[in-house]
Formats: sequence, C-alpha cells, structure tokens
Amino acid sequence: MASSAIVGAAVLAASPAAAQTLELNAFQFFIVSGGDSDEDSSDRGFAFSTNTEVHVKGEIMADNGITFGFRVEFEADSGETNNVDENSIYAQGSFGKLEFGNNDGAEDTFMVNGSNSGVDYGGVGNPTSNFLDTAFAGNTRTSVDFANGVDSSDGTKITYTTPNFNGFSAGVSYTPDTDDGGDGNSFNAEDSDGIHDHIGIGLGFDGEFNGVGVEIGLVGAFGKADAEPEDDVYGIGGGAAISYAGFTFAVGGIFDDADGNGGEGYAFDAGIGYATGPWSFSVNGIYSEDDDSDDELLAGSANVGYSVAPGVRIFLTGYVGEEDLGAGGTNDIVAVTSGLGVSF
Repeated sequence: MASSAIVGAAVLAASPAAAQTLELNAFQFFIVSGGDSDEDSSDRGFAFSTNTEVHVKGEIMADNGITFGFRVEFEADSGETNNVDENSIYAQGSFGKLEFGNNDGAEDTFMVNGSNSGVDYGGVGNPTSNFLDTAFAGNTRTSVDFANGVDSSDGTKITYTTPNFNGFSAGVSYTPDTDDGGDGNSFNAEDSDGIHDHIGIGLGFDGEFNGVGVEIGLVGAFGKADAEPEDDVYGIGGGAAISYAGFTFAVGGIFDDADGNGGEGYAFDAGIGYATGPWSFSVNGIYSEDDDSDDELLAGSANVGYSVAPGVRIFLTGYVGEEDLGAGGTNDIVAVTSGLGVSF
C-alpha cells in the first residue's frame, strides 16, 4: 500500500495542472437583539453579538479533467475556541464529487425546509447569535433540522454526490464517529460519546418550468450511539420550495429518534418570502414536539431586509413563540433582532 501511494503521488506530481484558482471570501454581522422569555435566566434582555467567518477555497484542474480542491471556513469571532467551522478536500469530475473532511453530511446539504423562503438571524429556522440562544427552555426542535445525536454535523466524514441528471442528484455520507473532528480534530476510537457508523443520505431536485423554480429534498440518517443505552438513532425528513416572480413558498418536516441520546420528536415549518430590488421580506412559522418530554413549540417570525450596496445588508426580525412544557407551565418568548452585515 505504501509503495502504491508513492507511485500514485509521483504520477500526480508529473501531471501539470491545467488551471489553478485560489478564492478568499468573508462576512461579518454585527447583531443587536433583545426580548423577553419566561424561562430566560440572563441578567438583561438584550445584548450585542457578532458572527464572522473567513472562507478560503483553492482548486486545481488536472489535465485529465478532474478538479481537486480544498476549502476551509475559519471562525473569526473574538474568543472563539473552535476556530474552524468546516474544512475538507475534494475531487470532482464527470463521476460526481468525492469530499473528505469536516463538513456537513448529505442529510444536511440536501435538506429543504421553510427557511428556504429567506430567513435572517432571529427568525424561525435561524435562532443563533441572538437573544434566542438563551430563550428556549424545552426539548423541542427550534428548526426543521435533525437533532443533535441524529445529525452528523461537521464530524469527519466521506461524502459522495452524484452528477446532476436533468435536475436530479443524490448523495451519501459516512462518518465513523460524529465526535471526531468536533474538538481539535481529536481521534476517538474508544470511549466516545458520539454516534458511530453514521450514514446520511439525500435525494434532491432543482429545476425550472416556464419560469417556476422547483426545489425538492428528501433526507435520512442512521447511526449507533456509543454511550448508553447504545441504541440506534435515525431520522427522515424533506421539503419543497416553489419560486415565481420574486415569491418563494417553502415547507419542510422532519422526524427523528435519538433514544436516550436526545429523544424522539418531529417538527414542521413553512415560510413565504418576497424579494424585489434591494428589498426582501419573509414570514415563517414552526410547530414541533418532543415525544419523550411532551414539550411543544409554536412560533412565528417576520423579517425585512435591505441591501444598502453590493455585499452590505441590514435587517430587522421579530419573533413570537410559546413553549408548552410537558413538566408543567408555559414559556412565552418575544424577541427582536437587527443587524448589519458586510460580505465579499
């Protein structure tokens, strides 16, 4: 095997690259958010936050037509302990795409849900980097994505995606252990709390018919828990988005079961968005339930955004929700989020 690898490396080195590119992209959002939650334990109802990333992507096209590349997404916020969000290398050609590294699995990349209508921070489907980080008290899904323990997240994996056939494509991911790559790219062969032998699959369609855009995604995930009770975890989901004349209507749903490693639950969402010139608008709603705890969430959000200049955006989002906590009581949530973003 070692001698074969040396020969293979020599062949690649002897083949000059036909084209090389290196791209640098970055964005930063400054976010102001506040609100009120019955269960929020923070000392005040508002805060400032940032979300900053720097992306580097390089590609080399060999004489045989295969493109080899890498990408790294650096987390650039102050005090960030895990400084890399995703990183991977890949080979792409007429056979499709093979990707190796810490990146989203097929169960993530093929998912379509209500957020496809266009959602900013603080809206249904995007409760991150704002007041909503501390507002929820129950175990329900706050977005239509697989729960931790079912989703492979950025665990180190191999993903294969087929070529696009008349709008159709499919993908499959294999993650030996979802803990690997999550913290300092450590190797956890034993005594792991992650999910091992995780398989993520996705099937998608993206096309247009007489000016009507159609996007459909079906996804699934399966794995085995390392920690007690060492049960199987699994999930299924999917959704669709229809766009026409600036409007986009999107829906999605998921069901997953992480047993003792996250519980059983489901969620549905829907959204409608409209974009015209520099303006964008969206309204979204979600209902979710955690079967183990009987917690429920019903919430909605409205969002307006404006592009001040190419790569410069401001937005305002309002969020209203209620958690029905199975253990007793309710948690009413009201939140407002606004931000300024610059990207290039």
